[in-house]
Amino acid sequence: MREEIHKLYFPPEEFEKVTKEHKYKFSLHAVHYKSLDLPKRIELGDAVESNVYHLFFYMLSRFYFFDKGEEIVYYYPNKHNNYITEKALSLLPPRFKRETEKTPGYEYVEMPGCIWYTYTIGEPWMYSYVRDLYKPLWENVQQVKGKYSYISRNAREAKARRILNEEELFDPVKRAGFSIYTMEHMTFEEQIRLFRSSEIITGLHGAGLSWLIFCFPGTYVLEAAIVGGEKNHRHHYEDVCFQCGLPYYRFTNTQYPNKEKYPDAVIDDCVVDVNEYVNVIQKIVKLKEESSQ
Repeated sequence: MREEIHKLYFPPEEFEKVTKEHKYKFSLHAVHYKSLDLPKRIELGDAVESNVYHLFFYMLSRFYFFDKGEEIVYYYPNKHNNYITEKALSLLPPRFKRETEKTPGYEYVEMPGCIWYTYTIGEPWMYSYVRDLYKPLWENVQQVKGKYSYISRNAREAKARRILNEEELFDPVKRAGFSIYTMEHMTFEEQIRLFRSSEIITGLHGAGLSWLIFCFPGTYVLEAAIVGGEKNHRHHYEDVCFQCGLPYYRFTNTQYPNKEKYPDAVIDDCVVDVNEYVNVIQKIVKLKEESSQ
């Protein structure tokens, strides 16, 4: 399939035929040439790169279609000013050659899209491909027995999707054996090592859980769900866990904040039942310990 996908830059009249045969969803601008005569190079567009989930699975993963593992992959990253994005690009394997200016004589086009569903991804290769792009950063990192990690969205710094009573969680979570981490305060490499070395990961639904792809198989994951109806069923990280062999649990006792107590609350902010959350993580710890015996 990948050899066929390498040939998927095609004239507009072939678009319907190829997408029907391969059942891939493409954005139209990614497959339409301005010129059939010029050789092509990649222009890496912005798919909300500040969101790590988007960076990994809507942008970097698409290199797969042209990455044969040995040949040089030339690409031009258009307007990338985000720290994580810049770091992610700088740490790609040497075969990826970033161009700071477009080379005359080439047409720069975006890569084909993938099967992206609302809350999952229909590409079973994607998580392992992105993980292996950074193999030198994690292949020698060992899982640390008893390392349990709580991923904080940091209610004081994040703009949305926060546990507003999170500070009430910190002491009891620490007593349960967890350390508190805030992704914004860590480098790209540190975030990979954190997830790779942890035995249990827990935190609120958010892009910071994208680093789960670097966990050892068997790492336990407890995701606190966003409040309300269908929003409790965002399956992004459940899908990551399923594909990566990580036992997955979801905490659903999250509630909308009281506007009088939390006047700055915005959509997707929540409060949690602290006692119940701690009770659940203690049960997860027990399950992990029993599985290790």
